[in-house]
Amino acid sequence: MSGNRQLLNKRDEYTTFIVAQKRTVTDGFCPVDIGEFSTEYDNAVKLSVKKIKMHTILKTALPLLLFTAGNAAADPLWSDEFDGANLNTEVWSYDLGAGGWGNSEIQEYTNDSANVRVENGALVINAHEKTQRGKRKSYTSGRIKSENRLTVKYGTIEARIKVPDLADGLWPAFWTLGNNFQDVGWPDSGELDIMEMGSAAAIDAGVVNRRVGSTAHWEHNGTHAEYGLSYDSPTDLHTGFHVFRMEWTPDLVSTYVDNQWIWSIDISEASCADCTEFHQPHFIILNLAVGGLYTGITRSSEVTAPMPAEMLVDYVRIYDNGFTELGGSAIDGGGNEGTQTHVAAIMPGVSGGGPNKRARADVLIMDETDEPVEGATVTATFTGSHNGTLTSLTDASGNASFTTSERNRTVAFEVCVDSVTHATMTYTPAANIETCDAY
Repeated sequence: MSGNRQLLNKRDEYTTFIVAQKRTVTDGFCPVDIGEFSTEYDNAVKLSVKKIKMHTILKTALPLLLFTAGNAAADPLWSDEFDGANLNTEVWSYDLGAGGWGNSEIQEYTNDSANVRVENGALVINAHEKTQRGKRKSYTSGRIKSENRLTVKYGTIEARIKVPDLADGLWPAFWTLGNNFQDVGWPDSGELDIMEMGSAAAIDAGVVNRRVGSTAHWEHNGTHAEYGLSYDSPTDLHTGFHVFRMEWTPDLVSTYVDNQWIWSIDISEASCADCTEFHQPHFIILNLAVGGLYTGITRSSEVTAPMPAEMLVDYVRIYDNGFTELGGSAIDGGGNEGTQTHVAAIMPGVSGGGPNKRARADVLIMDETDEPVEGATVTATFTGSHNGTLTSLTDASGNASFTTSERNRTVAFEVCVDSVTHATMTYTPAANIETCDAY
């Protein structure tokens, strides 16, 4: 799952090859030893470069010698057991805002305790439904990340998670991105999906609460490549906690649910010469999306999953497998003193009703360590149905709020941040997640 990608769902864009049993197939970067296979497409390994080629290598029980399960030390090298009163912000920060996140997701991510909190020894990520005027539904949810604060290169990474009832339209995920994401973007940063659930294919097959997917995404010859597989549990997974684990070495990445193998990719140089994305530090992400291309649901009216929906994370742990390297400010003691500001999110909206609607927006300002910036002066310009240039000061949460004085029955506007000034910090527009947003 990524905030800046679209999933490749169209089967007819690629050529599909069915490979004979007990043969080793190499398409140029990922050899796989084939054992028994099934003809179920959605259980197939997908190895693709968009618009170039795709080998579909059907599901297999890979030899146990490929796996590194059990090689990890008995005690975690690092863990968050979520046993405090609040989220540990030395390790975690929030992704905030709406706009679809590159996947046509419906929800807005917030840092409100209604959406993200630590409670009863677990991380709680809640998706909530709101009914707007005209009975239009909207959703809020949560997404946390360890970017810059905790990074990992190789190791055993696992989380014990209870997903909600996903039927239909919910998309929980436990995944990693390369920590150079802000510099190089996606897919050049690389992405490793340890667990994704709620796919359109799973919905169609009637196994949405049983199917777990794992996928790698990277850059190949200037475009997006992906390689993934799904596993169907014999029972629903939303009724209790399950352990989702990734084993990551310099040669191989494998994923498991409750020790049941899901997927593997050979990332050795001999097999995948351009997989440099998987030999660099990554950060961890946990989130619960509503809708999106992965689910096949991109309208709020199509969501049928019970609300509110609760994703619980008992712990996240990293074990040393002999290759593990940890980094980030939480490990190195680098602190969180930022010197530069950027726009992390713009959240446009409306206040009032009838002919008296006013345009409004919340603008989130953060520093380069993803800490909210208090006391920054933000100037923003509204154009369209409502016009004007307004100034606001950020609060302790880094939020600056704007509401136009102009009223209108019609609402269709764009709001852009013109400037951000702070007494001791420098505004870096190039680091903005977004500079303008529309309603």
